[in-house]
Amino acid sequence: MPDFTRWLNASTDSSADELFAGLYGELKNIAAGRMAVERQDQSLNATALVHEAWLRLQKSAPEQWRDRKQFYAAAAEAMRRILVEAARRRIAAKRGGGEACVPLSGIDLSAPTADERLLGVHEVLDQLAEVDEMKANIVKLRFFSGMKHDEIAALLEVSETTVRRHWTVAKVWLYEALSAL
Repeated sequence: MPDFTRWLNASTDSSADELFAGLYGELKNIAAGRMAVERQDQSLNATALVHEAWLRLQKSAPEQWRDRKQFYAAAAEAMRRILVEAARRRIAAKRGGGEACVPLSGIDLSAPTADERLLGVHEVLDQLAEVDEMKANIVKLRFFSGMKHDEIAALLEVSETTVRRHWTVAKVWLYEALSAL
C-alpha cells in the first residue's frame, strides 16, 4: 500500500482531492470486499459506499488523521455506520420487515449476511470496545472492511500472530454476546 501520510497531514481542498484520488482504489477494494457478502437486491454498491464514507470522513476532523492507521480506522467506522443504517432501513416494518424480495428472474443462491446479524455485531461491538479496544478495532477492520490479517497487522503495527490471536478470541466473545441477545 502506498504511503499517504503526507496527504493525511495536508488540510487544503486541493490536497483533499488528491488524497481521495490516491486512496480511492484502496477504499474501493475494501468496499467491494464488504459488499460481496451483502444482499444483492440493495441500491448501495461499492462505489456508493466509498463515496458516502468519504463524505462522512470529510465532515469528521481530517486533521486528526496522523497516519494511515487512524485514517483506515475512521474509514472502517464510517463504512460500518453506513452499512448498519442501510440494514436498519431494510428491516424497518414499512420496508417489508426484513422479508426477502424474490426477483422475477429467479432465486439467487448466494448466502448474503443477514441484516439482523449485521445489527447484532454492531450492537455488541461497542461492548467489546469497552472491554478490549484492540479486539474491537480488529473486528471492525476484518468484518466491516474485509482486510486480511497481514493488512491489519501492518496497519496496527503489531505482528500477524497477534492479530490472529485477538481475532480468534474476539470471534468467541462476539459469538457468546450474540447468542445472549
